[in-house]
Amino acid sequence: MILQALLIVACLLAACALPWNLSQRRQHRVVQTLNRDLLLGLELMQGVQRHRALGGQTGQDAVRDRQCLELQLERSWQAWPDADHHRAWRSLLQAPADFEGHCRLLESLLARIRFLELHMCRLLQRTPGIADRCWQVEDLGRLRGLSIRAAALPECPLELRIQLQYLHDRLLGSADTELREALAQLARNLFSTRSLALQPAQLYALFTPLIDKRIEALRSSLD
Repeated sequence: MILQALLIVACLLAACALPWNLSQRRQHRVVQTLNRDLLLGLELMQGVQRHRALGGQTGQDAVRDRQCLELQLERSWQAWPDADHHRAWRSLLQAPADFEGHCRLLESLLARIRFLELHMCRLLQRTPGIADRCWQVEDLGRLRGLSIRAAALPECPLELRIQLQYLHDRLLGSADTELREALAQLARNLFSTRSLALQPAQLYALFTPLIDKRIEALRSSLD
């Protein structure tokens, strides 16, 4: 009788554990999907930011790099779950110099990244932070894009100078040594003169490694 009772208890425990195991496996699959989409979102964010910066340049190297980037991103866009974002991207291919259009698409991408991260953090009971760091990267990306456009003009308009000053000051508060040096170089060339002495390609080369470094750190936190 005792053995029979033990067998019944064991069967009951196994029956209870089965739904729990299935639930755990299901949650694991959901987390994997969310993680994959977040990594894809980071790739697209980086690509759109770079496209925005290259779109502000007219040199042959920049045009060639932009066209290569467009080809590289096409498969990633097809895998991205939001069709509206892909349509917005296709429109930007016809207007690569559209700074505001790139910004709007990036804002929508970052909103989606925040949604995905909140979902994953709820399942894993973690504190979110990736989306906020993405917005910091976007501030730097906007500074890069605007400074490139300022450098392409004979004289930087006051409105553009104000935007650059705002982004400069906003980034300076939490800047590491590398970023501080880059911001100082921009300030010397912009805020003390009426036009930028640096060329668009030089500004692209100055800020792009800093942006890539931050995006790579975000990828590592997901991996």
